[in-house]
Amino acid sequence: MPNVKGQKKFLSCSIAGLLSTAMTLPVSAAVLEEVMVTAQKREQSLQDVGISVSAFSGDQLKDLGVTNSTEIVQQIPGMQLQTFTPAFTIINLRGISQNNFQDNLEAPVAVYVDGAYVPSMNAINGQLFDVGRVEVLRGPQGTLFGRNSTGGLVHYLTRGADAQELNGYMEVTAGEFDMRAVEGAVGGAISDSVRARVAGRWMEHDGYVESQTPGIRDAHGANGYSLRGAFEIDITDNLLADLRLGVAEDSDVPSGTYSINFASADPNTGLGVQAPGRLTDGLEHASSIEGSFDRDMTNFTGTLTWSLADDMELVSITNYLELEKDYLEDAGGGLFFFPYTVNTEFDSFSQELRLSGSDEGIRWQTGLYYLDMTTDNFQRVAGAAILGAATETALQDSIASLDSKNWSVFGQVEFDLSDQLTLIAGLRWSEDDKSIDFAQFYEELGAGTPRTQLFDIAAVPINDIDNIDYQDYAARLQLNYTTEEGALFYGSINRGIKGGNWSVDPVGGVAAGDPANLKHDEEVLLSYELGVKTDLSDWARLNSSIYYYDYNDYQAFSLLNLTPQVTNSDASSYGGEIELTMSPIEGMDLLLGLAYIDSEVDAVPDVFGGTVKTEFPNAPKLSVNLLARYQWEALGGRVAVQADGVWNDDQYIEATNSQISEEDAHLVWNARVSYASLDETWKVTAWVKNVGDEEYRMYNLDLGLLGISEEVYAPPRWAGVTATYNF
Repeated sequence: MPNVKGQKKFLSCSIAGLLSTAMTLPVSAAVLEEVMVTAQKREQSLQDVGISVSAFSGDQLKDLGVTNSTEIVQQIPGMQLQTFTPAFTIINLRGISQNNFQDNLEAPVAVYVDGAYVPSMNAINGQLFDVGRVEVLRGPQGTLFGRNSTGGLVHYLTRGADAQELNGYMEVTAGEFDMRAVEGAVGGAISDSVRARVAGRWMEHDGYVESQTPGIRDAHGANGYSLRGAFEIDITDNLLADLRLGVAEDSDVPSGTYSINFASADPNTGLGVQAPGRLTDGLEHASSIEGSFDRDMTNFTGTLTWSLADDMELVSITNYLELEKDYLEDAGGGLFFFPYTVNTEFDSFSQELRLSGSDEGIRWQTGLYYLDMTTDNFQRVAGAAILGAATETALQDSIASLDSKNWSVFGQVEFDLSDQLTLIAGLRWSEDDKSIDFAQFYEELGAGTPRTQLFDIAAVPINDIDNIDYQDYAARLQLNYTTEEGALFYGSINRGIKGGNWSVDPVGGVAAGDPANLKHDEEVLLSYELGVKTDLSDWARLNSSIYYYDYNDYQAFSLLNLTPQVTNSDASSYGGEIELTMSPIEGMDLLLGLAYIDSEVDAVPDVFGGTVKTEFPNAPKLSVNLLARYQWEALGGRVAVQADGVWNDDQYIEATNSQISEEDAHLVWNARVSYASLDETWKVTAWVKNVGDEEYRMYNLDLGLLGISEEVYAPPRWAGVTATYNF
């Protein structure tokens, strides 16, 4: 069991020390750099944006050792993460997430790369390299960005081809678990009007979850590469083209395993409770089937920017994403025969047109957005333990094809009512048109019986069970007040929307016996928020916000009788975040972040047909992130030492809040030391992640009725060395 009292004492002392530091100005204090963001679709200082935003530059991400798109979570207050394979990642902001593992769903926290929306949760988890900046916006978004979202958004901005002189870098990494990685980039001008940049990363390592079965690999390894090319072309003096093409491949990645914890079913709800013993420890698996993961992605984004007369600008963003995924897991965890196979083909096309301008005391933006997505999904389960067949040769196939189209028009305007007071109003109209073909088939190999169709959604006598036609609006109303000293106070009311979808059941419960449960409705979120951003001094900056969320038909995921299902329930939450950034002396950087949330979901289904009141999943009441970095000149170069970490309070990692899904409070911290040349031409860094070797779960599936809980644990302590050469 973790030493929670010790962790809290350590955190209390650390926070008190940081706050006391902020109260006294040292003689040799440094000056904080201005953080520039594009959260409102134009470049602004972070301190001038009346939205709860966290941002990190590419250099800061390098200092943190971030090499994967999911690793930013530890230094973003109010942000959590769930992942149980490289194929699927669930981002959580202020408790808002969609922790369903099915491929056809969109997340309530939208992800963007270079201005283009990434619609598939299968495409989120990838290698992160040659990045210019990452911005995280909390709260509903719909009046500025192409795709509407209720929970917020994460925007990855990669380095473009904007440099005239030849430049680049090469980086190699070696670490435990036979980790090897190579990363690099090179770019510069091809002519007076054309610039290019090429970047890539390859990584391979063994799994960190040890196999207890001879001949079966250790799980949760890596084997993949990602390449990206960028071209920037000055077509005319006022027309700029930015073209970016990325490809990525993950090949035969050892995956698809669970650690097995024994459980029993609560007699009142059927939800899992802890039973004595385990089949495997947290970082072990006993799978009898070797799981694997393969993924291929191609992503193209073309951005055209016209600088027009009268301070107006027209931007066109065109994106095409294509993804193929093959995944096999041992869903029985080695306890019983239950292979689960998923093959998915996904493609999307989006087009955004955005016109913006300004006049004296007014800034405005309006846009059009179109999104077309197609998902072809095949799922297969097998085994007597699940299907009730006489032998282990029983197969059940679920085949789904989904088509989704969205049309939106949106806009936002800012009115300066005075030199210090600004009114902001935004509106969005959105239309979803979705359809699904879904059928299930049963076959028992060697039995001499024909393949049998079990279910066809087209035959269900429920109006519109196989299509969704949804229209709704999102809106923002906000006031910003800037003091004479430069502090920003803001208050906003936001209405966020997210359309409905289907739970594509792979096992055959057909949404726990009622086909109507295959489909879930849209959700609507009313958000009320107050915030302040202020520079306490030249070397200390404080940003904070508080909010209240009122949900109508919150989309809650649960796994009932082995049937994945999303249901709608009203919900509410309140909380806030604090970010304190300091540079008290030259060469020292300190960061403190705190997040608090209290939530309630009115009615999540239990196994026996009743409902339970719950909290949001992956929503610890309190979380604290800390970072301390100090660098100085020594030995003819520059030495830097850094420690960073995050503490999360107790939390449930399933929406049902079953007893067995409760995760204890835990502290995870990392350390780095580097030595670089004074001109930063080369640098060598030694690093350790999860220094305390904390063991904690990232994902959990409550199968209490089968006597188990299936768990996925985060990586253990991991050390390595990285060498970088810049030119």
